[in-house]
Amino acid sequence: MSNFKKLLSVAGLACLPGVAFADTPSIGSILEASGVKVSGYTSASYSLNFNDGKTLAYRAYDAQTDTFTIDQASLTIGYAPESGFGATVNILAGEDSNVINANYGDGDSIFSLPTAYVSYAGGGFTVIAGRFGSLAGYEVTADNAAPFISRSWLFQNTQPFFHTGVRVSYAFSSLVSATLGAVNSAPQASTIDANKQKTLEANLTLTPTKSLLVSLTNYLGVDDFDGVVLFPINGPAGGAFTTRTNISDIVVQYTGIDKLTLALNGDIQDAKGLYINKGIAFYGMYQLTDQFAARARFELTEASLKASLGGGTDSFKIFTIAGVYSPSSHMDLIAEARFDTSNNDVFPNGATLKDNGGNFAVKAIYKF
Repeated sequence: MSNFKKLLSVAGLACLPGVAFADTPSIGSILEASGVKVSGYTSASYSLNFNDGKTLAYRAYDAQTDTFTIDQASLTIGYAPESGFGATVNILAGEDSNVINANYGDGDSIFSLPTAYVSYAGGGFTVIAGRFGSLAGYEVTADNAAPFISRSWLFQNTQPFFHTGVRVSYAFSSLVSATLGAVNSAPQASTIDANKQKTLEANLTLTPTKSLLVSLTNYLGVDDFDGVVLFPINGPAGGAFTTRTNISDIVVQYTGIDKLTLALNGDIQDAKGLYINKGIAFYGMYQLTDQFAARARFELTEASLKASLGGGTDSFKIFTIAGVYSPSSHMDLIAEARFDTSNNDVFPNGATLKDNGGNFAVKAIYKF
């Protein structure tokens, strides 16, 4: 009997009058028996700005401070068999949707659809088509899988969040896998492409040992930019631009030391003739006990305009430390302090700018 018929049979029996079950199956167990997986989480936070004002610069999802925030309420439903067709959908509600929806041309809704794709697996190949997460970077959008409350400078300023397109992956062995894809604009992660050209994505992931992972990713495309949006660092350049773009990303993770994870993430995002954003982030995460963990991140980054647009480079040093308390497998409480410095006055401080900024934040995440 197929999984689909099993699901219908169980659902039909549950509806018969006069039939009593000593232990009526839950919706979750019915879905699990059919191969459908359902998971989710809810997160909320509070952030305190070190500078005057309520805005933090160069942040992905935590730009607003001095306020309680419902960040993400996420539900993922997926059916991904080892062989055959499947589908995955992630629905997200919360303030972070405003950033995600900007890729759709609408940043006002608190509801978003980060991922929604159909898939096919077989013979070592996996093909997905629709909306899916980026191959680049060490960090992710989902709060339940992010190592820190704030995302790295690289995450916000050099890496795309999501893509719309098609992607093919092949596992050559347990040691080597490769991915190729064609997607809409990578730098802006647009859902609707502004031009005919597509961005090509490629990734090679190596796991030479159980302790070491190396991921190499590249995005190459031609993209349209609105200069007013593109250059918040050195001031608006004005006008619209079409140019070749390239994003090169490397991730290295080492877990060979007991309870300690070390990682680095390096990026170069180059829009030819316009700008270069680049940098490197170092991570150290130590699991003190089953309930307590300590984490640290250090970044060296810079953003540069090309000479034809006035030139100028903003360099950054960014320090982040965090403590995690997990009273159960379903609950994480995170406290984080972050301090950013720059060679220029670029951080909001009331009506002025200064060369440093940062914040203290706490976040609660419940997972189910």
